[in-house]
Amino acid sequence: MRKLILVSMLAATLPGLAMAAPSAGPALNTQPSSPLSLALPQDDEPGQGDKVRMTVVQTTLAPGESLPDNARTALRYIYVKSGRLQVSNLVTGDRQDVEAGEFAVESAGQWHTGKAMGAEPAEILLIEQAPADL
Repeated sequence: MRKLILVSMLAATLPGLAMAAPSAGPALNTQPSSPLSLALPQDDEPGQGDKVRMTVVQTTLAPGESLPDNARTALRYIYVKSGRLQVSNLVTGDRQDVEAGEFAVESAGQWHTGKAMGAEPAEILLIEQAPADL
């Protein structure tokens, strides 16, 4: 149920994300997109009845610019509104290329960074989930 509420909150935060009609441009993929679904890593999921605080910050990274290395105390979701972002887990060495319209999830307690890839800026939303008392 918490996952459904989180997805509903994110859909409301990101107008047009789940219901945007494909635009008639030659470079766009006209395949229907799958519904947005986020699963919380089990180790970071709040317990039943726990209150969480959600914070959303919008930022734009110039081509080649990086987010500062960071280790969050709670989950952080990164939504790419435009451009392309490479999210790197500095502990495991895993990298994820995130395109416009996609999410990445940073687990709590591990060092991460993100870098704008390609020739255009990456406009992103940083969505942080933390216990209400943090």
